[in-house]
Amino acid sequence: MNKKKSKKLVIIAGILSLLTVLFVGNIVYAKTIQHSQLEMDKEVEAKDLVVEQVVSDLAIKTFDIDTNKYKPLFSDDLKEENTNVTSDIKTKVIAAKVMLSMEKGIKIGDKLPVYFYGENEVLIAVEHADGTMSLTKYDVSKDVSKQKPIKTDHIVKKAK
Repeated sequence: MNKKKSKKLVIIAGILSLLTVLFVGNIVYAKTIQHSQLEMDKEVEAKDLVVEQVVSDLAIKTFDIDTNKYKPLFSDDLKEENTNVTSDIKTKVIAAKVMLSMEKGIKIGDKLPVYFYGENEVLIAVEHADGTMSLTKYDVSKDVSKQKPIKTDHIVKKAK
């Protein structure tokens, strides 16, 4: 009878040990995956920033954009947690971006768009897969929550 109890205790202890190892292993695995995902996200954001910087430089050169009049903005600048750009500017730039998307101004194969914000105007530059670059201008002088940005110009040139 004593051997049966000790055998049951050994089996129960073994099962509990196995469950503990599986549980702890699962937690460690989940944290490793989460850490890996964060690292991959950071790498993608860094590569996107490099692409956006190249497109920005190309747009400034191609369209002779006055950077004293228009401040270059990137995707990271439009994120909610970014405090370098006011929420009013973010709202206006995002509204213009939505308008460009609705007008099919960004297509599959295009590089990431870059934005330039002037006092009441948003410029969106897109490098297209065919080697051209477009610059779309939007008037954002009105309250964009009540009135959509108004497209005032669209220029397409061969990228320099």
